[in-house]
Amino acid sequence: MTRASPAPVHVPVEVVCTAGALPFVAQGRVREVDAGLYTVDLDQDAGAAPMGGRAILSFPGGSAPRVIARVEGASGNTLTLRQQGVRDRERRDFPRLHGGIPVAWRRLAVTERAAERAAWLAGDPAVRERGAWVEPDRFMNFSVSGLRFELSGEVAQGDLLLIDLGVPGASGRWRCTAVVRRVFPDDEKPSVAVEFEDIPEAASEALSDLTLDLQEEMLG
Repeated sequence: MTRASPAPVHVPVEVVCTAGALPFVAQGRVREVDAGLYTVDLDQDAGAAPMGGRAILSFPGGSAPRVIARVEGASGNTLTLRQQGVRDRERRDFPRLHGGIPVAWRRLAVTERAAERAAWLAGDPAVRERGAWVEPDRFMNFSVSGLRFELSGEVAQGDLLLIDLGVPGASGRWRCTAVVRRVFPDDEKPSVAVEFEDIPEAASEALSDLTLDLQEEMLG
C-alpha cells in the first residue's frame, strides 16, 4: 500500500523526468494536491514532459520525501502528475558520475583548522603559499555534494581539506572545504571520498549543470 505523501502546497519543487529521449528538468511551485494528483506551475513550458512518463518531485529543505509520480497532463506551464509512491530523500540530490574535475587540495592540521579555513574562505591569497597542495588525476567520481579522487598524500577519515575547485564548462575556480568521509587504501589505485562542507552556490550550480549535461549525453 502506497503511503500518503505530505501535501506541500505553494512551495518550490523540482521535477525530473528521464522517460523521454532527453531528460526533462524544471523548477516550479505546487499549486494543488488533490487525492494524489499534483498540479505544478513550472517556470518553463510543460509540453516537453513525456506523457505517462515517471517523474520525481523533490522539495527543498531536506525533510520532505521525494514523490514518485506519473505525468498525466501538460498545458502551457502547468503540469499535472499522479502520485505513484514516496521515497525518503537520498543524501545526494544528484547521482555520482565520472568526469574531468580540476582540483587541488591541502590537508589542514587540527591546530590550524579554524584560522586557516576562515582565511581560505575569505580569499586570503597567502593560503595558497602555505602547506603542501596536491593535484589528483582529473578523472574522478563526483556529485554535487562531494568527490572521490585518486589519493596521493596522507589523509585520514575526519580530516578537513581545503579544496581549490574547477568545473568543466565554467570559468574561474572556487574555494571550498571538504571533510574526508572514507579512505580506500586497498584499491588498485588508492582513493579518498570527501564531502563538501563549504561550497559557494555558484560552484554547486556548475556541478549540477555538468551532471545534467552528462546525463543528457548518456541518454542521447
